[in-house]
Amino acid sequence: MSNKPLQKLKSVENDILPFVIPSIKNILLKMESDILDNLEEIRLRASKPLMVFYKNFDWFVTAEGLLTKDISASYILAQMEILKTMELMSENSVYAYQDEIRAGYLTLRGGHRVGLCGKTVIQEGQVRNIKDFNGLNIRVAKEISGCSKHIIKFIIKNSSDIYNTLLVGPPQCGKTTILRDVARIMSNGAADFDFTGLKVGIVDERSEIAACFKGIAQNDVGFRTDIMDGCPKALGMEMLLRSMSPNIIITDEIGTQGDKAAILKVLNSGVKIITSAHGYSITELKMREELLEMIKSGVFERIIVLSSRNGPGTLEEVVDSKLTAIYRRCRA
Repeated sequence: MSNKPLQKLKSVENDILPFVIPSIKNILLKMESDILDNLEEIRLRASKPLMVFYKNFDWFVTAEGLLTKDISASYILAQMEILKTMELMSENSVYAYQDEIRAGYLTLRGGHRVGLCGKTVIQEGQVRNIKDFNGLNIRVAKEISGCSKHIIKFIIKNSSDIYNTLLVGPPQCGKTTILRDVARIMSNGAADFDFTGLKVGIVDERSEIAACFKGIAQNDVGFRTDIMDGCPKALGMEMLLRSMSPNIIITDEIGTQGDKAAILKVLNSGVKIITSAHGYSITELKMREELLEMIKSGVFERIIVLSSRNGPGTLEEVVDSKLTAIYRRCRA
């Protein structure tokens, strides 16, 4: 049996295009199937070219569905096409999706996430709504079972315990995809590592890890896993501690004010933490006060640095709580 990670294909044609206005949908359907199935992002901007992100490059899209670097050949989007697409994505009831919209995104069935830009309505310093939409970024969900196998050995301590772990990496290096797979393994267990599954709680503030759609996780995050979806990290951690008795709490992209206190509360409760942060190196993390304090105090027993140097999820470095190197990638 192959040990290669298995990508669970999610169809752009079936999951995403039904929620895109026909004028754009028909262009995308003209693409070669291999390209369409492997898109990472579809970008819609008012009065700007239709664009996609494919194989680590931005491409303009022509009216014939061809990828090009020539902006003059690209299809130019009208704002009305974006507004009509939003109506489809919100099932003709934008008001029913206000909680997600004010957070700047929508989640489609299948776990695909749509980032939103437009005119914000501010009340008492908080975003209450977004209207007059002028930009949509459709991020195509990728679920790759087994993609974290190369780092799991650095997270597992023994058959029933793990190290408090921080995953570090720049945007689009696969952090969330790997974190999702880590959650599945922590929950289900891993015979290869003689690891019994533990109760996992996920605080999915931006609905990216489990990608819940109307309450149901669209991604496999394990059968011992409980999910607080769309909940601020600090509040979600406290709620999970109080109500779900997790052994491990997993969340994404820490580094804002209040994260340290919430994580320390988790650890003081005897619960383990696995989380991630944006950054290109540990040195860069030290420039951010909230993270520096946690690194200095040895909160994280393992810090795992990822990149996309040899493709998403490239393992660059692993250090312990004293920043002593456990692994470094050979760059010769």
